[in-house]
This record gives sequence, C-alpha cells and structure tokens, in this order.
Amino acid sequence: MKSELLSLLFIQKLILSPRSGALIRRITILSFIAIVISLTSFFIVLFVMNGMNLNIKKRIMALEPHLTTFQKPADDQMVKEMLGEGDIIYFQNFDLILRTIDGQFRGAQATGYDEDGLKTWMTHLHKMKGLQESNKFQSSAYDDDFNTLNLQANEVALGADLARSLGLLEGDEITLIPPETLLLSSLETPLFQKVTVRRIITTDLYDLDSKLVMFNLNKTLLSFSKTLSLKRGYHAWLSSVGRADSIKKDLAAKNILSETWQEKNSDLFFALLMEKTMIGVFLGLAGLIASSSILTVLALLLSQKKRDIAIIKTLGLSQEKTLWLFTKMGLWISCSAIVLGTVIGLSVSYYLQYNPVHLLPNIYYDSSLPALVDLSFVFGVLLISLLLAFLGSYLPARATLRIQPAILLRQKN
Repeated sequence: MKSELLSLLFIQKLILSPRSGALIRRITILSFIAIVISLTSFFIVLFVMNGMNLNIKKRIMALEPHLTTFQKPADDQMVKEMLGEGDIIYFQNFDLILRTIDGQFRGAQATGYDEDGLKTWMTHLHKMKGLQESNKFQSSAYDDDFNTLNLQANEVALGADLARSLGLLEGDEITLIPPETLLLSSLETPLFQKVTVRRIITTDLYDLDSKLVMFNLNKTLLSFSKTLSLKRGYHAWLSSVGRADSIKKDLAAKNILSETWQEKNSDLFFALLMEKTMIGVFLGLAGLIASSSILTVLALLLSQKKRDIAIIKTLGLSQEKTLWLFTKMGLWISCSAIVLGTVIGLSVSYYLQYNPVHLLPNIYYDSSLPALVDLSFVFGVLLISLLLAFLGSYLPARATLRIQPAILLRQKN
C-alpha cells in the first residue's frame, strides 16, 4: 500500500507538477486522453456492429425458412414426416425475366405457395416486422386479405426494391418470361404470361426485396411448371432452429438435398464477420499506437530525472524497489485510462442496447443504431490491455537499473 501511494506521489511531483516540465506533462495528458478515446471507440463500434448483426440474424431467422428441401414428388410424404413439427409448406421456385409495359427488363426469382402457404409466410413476415402489435399497414388498400396475401389467378406480389427499380405500382401489368425462352429460334413460340401486380411487399431482407416475385402456385404460372430452373420441395420453420443441421444429415443419408438458413446466408455472415474483424483490428492497432506513448513518457522522465533517481537510491531505495516504483507509475497512468475508456464504452453501449437510437429514415433496412454487449469480450480486451500496459511500463523502467548514484552525483550539472 505504501509503495502505491509513493508511486502516486511521484506521478504528481515528477509528471503532473508544473515544475516537472511542460513536455512530459503534455505528453502524459495526451497519452491518457488517446487511450481513453481509443478504448471507448473500440468497444462502442464493435458492440454496435454486434447489435446490427443480431438484428440481421433475427430478421433472417424470422422470415427465411430454417431448412429448405429439394425432393421428387414421390418423396414428399417421407420428407414431411422427417421434418416433424413446425410450419412446413410446399413451394415452387424458378428464375424468370420480368418485363414492364414500357420495355424495362429485370431478372427475378419466382416463389409459389398454395393458399395456406401464403398465409403461413405472411405470418412469419408479421412476426419479423412486429405487425401483430402495431397498425402500421391499416391504410393499405388490401387490408381485408393482408394476413393471407390473397393472390388470385394471374396476380403476383413483388419485392419492394424490385418494384422500385422498375417503377412499378400495385395494379400495374407485367410480363413474365422464362430465361430459356431467349434461346428459342424465331420460328418457335415463346412462353410468357401477363400478370398483375397485386401487392408490393417489404421484407427488410435485400435478397428478397430485390428479386422476389410471389404467386399462388395453384392459380398462376401453371404453364411454367416445366421450366428448366424449377425447384420444388418444402420450406420448413422448425420448432427448434438447432434441429436443422441434424435433419439435413438425415435427409442426406437418403440422397435428398437440403439447405439450412446458415448455408443460404453464409456469404452474408462471412462478409459481416470479415467487416467486424477488420474494423476491430484497425481500431485495436490505433489503440496500441496510442498506448505506446506511455513508453515515451517514461523514457523522457528517466532521461531528465536521472539525478533525482540517483538521490532516491542514495537515500536507501533498492534497485528492485526503484524499478517497481517507476513501473507502477506507468501502470497508474495507463490502467486508469483503460478503466475510464472501458467504463465510458460500456455505458454508451449498454444505453444503445436498451435504447436504440433511430438515426436513419425508414427507407433503410435498419434505421436504428443498436448494440449488443459481450462481457466475455470485454474481459478479454481488458486482460490484453493490462498485459500491454505492464510491458509498456516495465521495459522503460528497467533503465533505472543502469543508473549508478555514486558516478552520477559526482558529475557536474
């Protein structure tokens, strides 16, 4: 306890005192501020990215099926029994080209469900957007059948981004064309079908909003059932998301293809991980550079206060105690900055976690600024920071071992 108080006294007299020298005092203050800002920004940025990633994951898991199967009609019943409990709906999926009346073209992906499947899909859309507790769409022209997405013959629903890119509105007429039709000769009759845009849907998932064309497979696009890109099977929202991998293995044993929600979005999750990693690395390096200025403080202090250190040793302070005295001085400065930066970073992050700030307009997929605090990550960062602070304080302090009081005090100023 006495040694800690002595090190604080030396900080006050040798570093923060006006008599200690303006250069050392200014560098110390700047180093302290730099470490606080570096750690604060490091925690806030990474925890905000954690919150954004969690929001994206929740949206994906709420709307996209946990497991998608692709099987022949003869295997339908067997696959449905293997999937077990949950929302399991039959689907058809194929690629197509969308043409507007004014001649604009755009590639899209059509997904068809029956009446019950459309109702189930809309239920999951409501779950994702929280529409059960709000009246966000009460002004819609199709309030009566909004829950079921009641698509009749030759009617489709489009993703919001797809409709926006083509300038389409509800009620417009479009033409759907299979991609292989472009390979037909001029003597063959191309396959196409004109449909009406019944609904424009916003899912807050870019892949769906930019490509989705949804239809009732019992009433619309029946002539497309033999298109080359056709895929069919089940979309399953399981009672437990963790069952998806085990069911996939069971289906693979029976030579039935399937895809989990993680595999379908693997590119997105990998990109988010790389983005978070690279930002964390750069912020960590910035903090490391800022904290290295403590080395400069101690080096300047030891070079300018050699005679004072010699006097301290002459008065009876041993080599080892002198070493640890100056090491603790560096630790007091760096550790107090680390603690303050961590407290500020955690405080702001916890506030954002429980009170997300809405900064962006609703046209963005995520208009809020959320956060998700990971305490195990905080402890890991603190451990590494304290280790670096110790090394940054101990290594310069070793210079005190080379100071010989008898020789130094004999020298003239």
